[in-house]
Amino acid sequence: MSSFVDVLNKLKATLENHPELQAFCQAKWGKALTVRVVFKKRAEVLLAELPIIMLTRPQVAYQELNAVRDSTHRMRLYSGFQQSARDLGVYELVEFEEQINNAVLQDPTIGGLAIDIAVIESANDEGACAPQYFTAIDYDVRYRRFY
Repeated sequence: MSSFVDVLNKLKATLENHPELQAFCQAKWGKALTVRVVFKKRAEVLLAELPIIMLTRPQVAYQELNAVRDSTHRMRLYSGFQQSARDLGVYELVEFEEQINNAVLQDPTIGGLAIDIAVIESANDEGACAPQYFTAIDYDVRYRRFY
């Protein structure tokens, strides 16, 4: 029987192994990207882990159809980096978000594990914690599980 855990692991691997996203992180911050699956409110972020993407799944809506359970999983990706030059922070935040979207949306079925994935919205901290900058991007993953 399939599990949404497979989708979480595939998204994590996709972000970890996306060449353009990894190259972007190396070029901007001289470090490899850290990717973790977490509960956001219980996740401590160490400066050594930046740049980071934390995958969370805060909400699920279900629809039962005979022997099929369709669901829409809200995935929230918290991402952050450190940039000492304040004038670069906003630009790098926009570029980082674009790179993440490129990686996540490159395969809307997540390797055939999902029906599709769509970006919903994002919000950022507007530099409130500079020199660390964070954004959160929400995606809806439509998923079908047979039982």
